[in-house]
Amino acid sequence: MSLLSNIANYLLSKKEASLGVAKVTKQFFSWNKISKIVIIAYDNQLSELVEFINACKKDNITVQVAIIYGGKPEQAPHPSFEHIILDKKKFSLFQLPTDDAVNQINTTTYDVLINLGDSEQFQALALSKLVTAKCKIARFQNSNFEITIDSDKTNKISDYLKQVIVYLNMINTTN
Repeated sequence: MSLLSNIANYLLSKKEASLGVAKVTKQFFSWNKISKIVIIAYDNQLSELVEFINACKKDNITVQVAIIYGGKPEQAPHPSFEHIILDKKKFSLFQLPTDDAVNQINTTTYDVLINLGDSEQFQALALSKLVTAKCKIARFQNSNFEITIDSDKTNKISDYLKQVIVYLNMINTTN
């Protein structure tokens, strides 16, 4: 780990404490028990989310997409689904989200958070730690996530999201 990464991780842990990130009871959800999903995605992944969002709508699942965008504000994407644009101004020098960015997303507690970033994308990881969700899913191993569905970088996001649905359908909850 580089010095910059160590500083960013330290600041992230301090931010968690200062924001008083709500401690929710972690749990697994079967697909048919989910009502709210938040997806953390980058702007180059948006076209691959449409099929997943349509599947969610069909099953009466509300989806919010937090889009990490590094370009010019006037060129920000405007997808047809519910979203929040998190541009460069919403992150600090150390890639930590501002309190305003976290508060924009944390308007509700989500059943499931899906992080579409990879292990090197600190902005998505930081958001994942600070957003309140009962079950967190990622494409890489990390102790902050209850479910990890490994995916190599050549896999399409749309295929990955199909796998998420398959795995969530396999979960059998008694509640």
